[in-house]
Amino acid sequence: MIRKTSGIMTKILRLPVQFPLVRGMVSYAVIWPTCSITQEYLANGTPIQNADWNRAARFGFFGTFFMAPVFYGWLKFSSRFFKRKSLFTAIKRALIEQVSYSPLAMAYFFFGMSLLEKKPIKACMNEVREKFWPTYKIGVVFWPTAQTLNFYFISEKNRMVFVSAASFVWTIYLAHMKAKKQKGEMITDDEIS
Repeated sequence: MIRKTSGIMTKILRLPVQFPLVRGMVSYAVIWPTCSITQEYLANGTPIQNADWNRAARFGFFGTFFMAPVFYGWLKFSSRFFKRKSLFTAIKRALIEQVSYSPLAMAYFFFGMSLLEKKPIKACMNEVREKFWPTYKIGVVFWPTAQTLNFYFISEKNRMVFVSAASFVWTIYLAHMKAKKQKGEMITDDEIS
């Protein structure tokens, strides 16, 4: 019985190695809600027991089922064009990503998270308009640096894990930007008390 259970556990533990998308999704499932809670603590001193668990769940859901698969697809797609592993190639790849993938990912994040908050489409679009450029300006510095390190030093099979670690820092910033009120957005009674 113990040997059979051990065999099942071994197979389960091998899944992330065999399926890197699953590994990325699992890491985002942990990192994204953790970042939401961390950002609340850093911004407001909110203890974990008083954290906005609905917000954390939205971050977890969006990160796991939307951001991780899209980013995994991007990494697989872009790796076909960059076969050489040199510092120049890593920098070039990171810059191309910053121009092609990052703008879409940021708009996708603000729009998608707003939809999960059940905001109307117009409010979702307004949030993208208001928060995109300030966020993108920081991303222009952060992500090319992180991705140059990723593409140059990290093996392809471990890139999602490295990006997950960098994403921890970035997602705290995204949570900060997401928490900022939009122009004309009402403050609720819950936020006043």
